[in-house]
Amino acid sequence: MNFSYSTAAVRAGHRLDYWAECVCKQLIPANANFGTQADFSGALSGHSLGSLTICHMNSGEHTFLRTEANIRAMPNEDFVALMVRSGAATMMQDDREVELLPGDIVLCDAARPFINGLMSDSTYLLRIPRAQLLSRFSGAERMMAVRIAQGRAMARLLHEMAEEAYKWQGHSGCGAAEARLASALVDTLTAAMEVQAAGSGCEAASRYDTLFDRADKYIRGHLDDGTLTSVDIALALHVSNRTLVRAFASRNTTVMHHVWQRRLEASFSILTERRVRQVSQAALQCGFNNLAHFSRAFRKAFGTTPGSLLHGEAG
Repeated sequence: MNFSYSTAAVRAGHRLDYWAECVCKQLIPANANFGTQADFSGALSGHSLGSLTICHMNSGEHTFLRTEANIRAMPNEDFVALMVRSGAATMMQDDREVELLPGDIVLCDAARPFINGLMSDSTYLLRIPRAQLLSRFSGAERMMAVRIAQGRAMARLLHEMAEEAYKWQGHSGCGAAEARLASALVDTLTAAMEVQAAGSGCEAASRYDTLFDRADKYIRGHLDDGTLTSVDIALALHVSNRTLVRAFASRNTTVMHHVWQRRLEASFSILTERRVRQVSQAALQCGFNNLAHFSRAFRKAFGTTPGSLLHGEAG
């Protein structure tokens, strides 16, 4: 699905409402603030890329504020990556604020309040389903409003990939190739985040944070084991089951609920990226032995059936 919006053909008195509606429709519902600009102009265009949405924006100065009220009224759990080509932007989330210059990349989370200020001559925006990102890197939730791969070759690579993804208009019968391109883009983004999280630039982790991350890595590596239990994970990590349970309780979850969530997220990615031909293959790869049970849980979690996602149909 391609889209293109511009304030150029909109009457001056309607431009601000038009712009706010168009941006929120393609990205994240939020309150728009344009200051005192009477001559605001903006253009947003892009298209779907597998399960992703890739956009290019240029606009006058404005701000989007997503509040707790927005989250309750218009739930959305996607992530959006901003890649500034020229101009500037700011992002505030999780008590962090970062100013972005050309070449910078930052991530924001629609499930939590944020403030995003845009003074953008040229910015790529990549909307990513939550399950697709977290199935690759669970630590993504802790990296909002942080410059990703600042000044490194991987940042330049991500900008180049985003530009190529934006230029991709798709071809009839090439859905699998499009899914692979989307997968490669998310893989590269998460690789950059993993490298950064492992380095000195990330915050010191608590004992439970470290254990949680180790457990999550083990879980993601053993999703095909449908008999996996909390005790199995604790034994593999050489800790007591009680300690493991406490580590997950510190994140307001349980070990097995997390396993279940990771299974669903992984199956979402597998189906979205068309790495299988049949739903049953995705279910088995992610440790679901009962196909009917898997289908019900998947629809409850994502609002669509596994088959519809695999074949690119509406839920």
